[in-house]
This record gives sequence, structure tokens and C-alpha cells, in this order.
Amino acid sequence: MLIALALGAASAWFIGRTAGTGGVFVTALGSAASTWAITRHRTPGPRRAMWTAVYSIIAVTLLWTTVSIVSYARASDGEPVSQVIAGWGRNHRLGTVVDQMEAIAYSNPPAKSPAKQLTLHAVPTTVAGPTTTIAAIPAPTPIAPVLSPALPGEGEWIAIARAGGYDAIWATSMRPLAEFGGVVASMAVIDQTYLRVGLFNGSEVPGGTWTRGKRVPTELHPALVAAFNGGFRFDHIKGGYVTEGRTVRALRSADATIAVGKDGKVVIGALGRDIAKDGPWVSLRQNLILIVDNGESQVRAGVKLGVWWGADYGRQVYVPRSALCQLADGRLAYAYVSEVDAEQLAQSLIHMGCTKAMQLDINGDWPALFTFGHALDGSVLPHLLDDRMHTPLQRYLNGSKKEFFAFFDTTLVPNPSVLDA
Repeated sequence: MLIALALGAASAWFIGRTAGTGGVFVTALGSAASTWAITRHRTPGPRRAMWTAVYSIIAVTLLWTTVSIVSYARASDGEPVSQVIAGWGRNHRLGTVVDQMEAIAYSNPPAKSPAKQLTLHAVPTTVAGPTTTIAAIPAPTPIAPVLSPALPGEGEWIAIARAGGYDAIWATSMRPLAEFGGVVASMAVIDQTYLRVGLFNGSEVPGGTWTRGKRVPTELHPALVAAFNGGFRFDHIKGGYVTEGRTVRALRSADATIAVGKDGKVVIGALGRDIAKDGPWVSLRQNLILIVDNGESQVRAGVKLGVWWGADYGRQVYVPRSALCQLADGRLAYAYVSEVDAEQLAQSLIHMGCTKAMQLDINGDWPALFTFGHALDGSVLPHLLDDRMHTPLQRYLNGSKKEFFAFFDTTLVPNPSVLDA
């Protein structure tokens, strides 16, 4: 009897948590109907009657959950099953449960033995016609390898995207941690001279109706150069989100902030110190505090402040992580490091030249940077930065659940466009 009561109570809690009062009412009605249908030709004893009722509650709960998850998965555009279930759970007030399960699942530290190959997947740019030995925009300085012998191409930059007729994005891959040689990082350095940026709003984060919605509109496809993921879901941060003249979440002083100016350029830093609150911004997206500041890790300081780096306040969780940083020469860099905890991410960023950095999204296939080629027929050809990124190639073209930043060739952006909103 106690087991039956416990199972019934657990099912009732689950349906109440995920479907609310209406779900409890529908489940109770369905369970009562199925119990009546089973027992209407005979009168069972109290024990059998209770178990029949419990089985009915469990069956209706499982049926509702299955239908709900399948409906959610149909709009997921090829996301992994585990990511779909986690997203569904977070949207149905099971975020704490999902966090605990992920903390257990991702508790294995990276290998200490050196990786035997790099993971850069980017496609180098090709230029038709005569070449010159003098680059209009200089490539970044090569990064000194940490481990010896170095792998071919380790720390060396290749151009992977162009804007205004010049190289604008370069990429490299390397093993940035001496103690954990199995960690491999990929980085893309972005020169914004001929680039313009827009923050696009996901169907779930932030949700709602926007001028710059969940996909890059077709009229901007010819100008599209690159795009990368935004930050955490709102239930994991306290910081703000402001765009298109609307405040979705209030901004917080000192939080790490990506700011898009009216000139279409991006800067990052701490709000109120590096980024003026009343500056000429069209979009402001915050995510935790700076994970690197003045070339030093802020992970431990953040834990003391209650910052949730993607673990339970200091618990080590090793997952793919992404970050946006500023280099010493002022250029932006996007980094993808896998699988690491927050401190390993910070140390990787520092070695790769970041003077300040903010962590972006983590886990699963959410971290992703694309560059985009263009076929002769006008179609857009997405290319991922890293072999370990398995997100759907059409994510930012068909529609993204979460916000993202897209970069466009200023010489090809139509006037007016959604970037003006």
C-alpha cells in the first residue's frame, strides 16, 4: 500500500510540476475514467482498487509526457535526444532536476595524456585572381604551443572568412593546458573593420515577437559572414537582456556584457566600468561576470559571489564551453573548449591571449560558431568551426531556440534592413 501511495504521489507531483493545475485535473479525470473502465464489471478489494488507480495515474502521466516531448522534439531541427529532453525539462519547471543529472553525467575530468590530433574544421578562404604578399588586415600573431612536440598547424592561424574584400576571421586549434593535454581548443579571431553585427532573438530565449527573430532573413543571406551562440538560459543568470528598445531583463552593474553599438560593432566588458550604461547601444546581453579580467581568472572569485558557471557553485562539471573574449590588440575572439570545467576554460582563454572574456553557452550542441560561404546560385553554405560541433547546419537559417549573434559584410548589407531596429 505504501509503495502504491508513493508511486501515485510521485506521478501527481510530476504532472503538477510539468503541466500545472490543468494537467493535474486532466490526469485525475483520465485516471478515474480508466479505473472505472477496468473495474466496472467487478468490484475489486481495496488493495487491488488502489493499485488499479495508481497504474491508471502512471499510464496517463506517461502518455501526456510522451506526447508533450514528441511535440517539442518535432520543432527541434535535428537536436540530440538528450538535448531535447533537457530543453523540455527546463521549459517544464524541471531545471533543478536536469542540472543535478548533468552534474552527475559530466563529472569525468579530461585526459592528461596529450591529444593526438586537433579539431579545427573551418574551411580556409580562397581568393580568385592575383594575390598579394601584403595583407590589408594583418592576421593574429601565432600562439606558442604548450606541449612538445606540437601538432601540425597548432597555434597557427588560417583565414576562414572575408568581408569588404579582405580577410576578416582567422581560426586555429591547439592544446592549451599542460596538465590536461587531452583538452583541445579552437578559436576564431574576428576583425570588425568591414563587419556589422546583429543580435537575433531565439524562439525560447528570449521568446516573443521581434524584428530580428529566430533566423537570419533571406534578404541578409548574401551579406552573412558568421554567427555564434549567445549566453545561458535566463533561469541560470541574474543579468540583463536589452534589445530593439525593449528590456527583457534588467541590466546589472559589473556583470559581463556583450554590447552592440549603433555603429554595428561589438564590445565586451563589465557594465558600468568598461561599458557605459547610457552608451549608444542597440543590444546588451549579459552572462555572469567576466571569467577572465586583466588576463586573470575570475572563476574562484565568482564562486564566492554565488556565480553559477554551469555547475552547482563550484562543483566540477566537464562539458563543451564557449566564450567571447578581447585580445590585447582589441580584436574579438570566439573560443570553443571541450570538455572542461570553468577554471580550465579560463586558463585556456588566458593562454590563447584573452585579456578579458565572458563565458557564453555551454553543454551539448549549444556552443557553435559558423562561417558562411555562398554558392553561385546564391545559396548559403554553413561551415562549423570545430569537428566536435554537431549542431544542425541550418540552425541560424531555419530558426534557433536561443539568441545568437550574426556578422555581416558592411558592403553588402541592404539599406534599410532589420539590423537597423
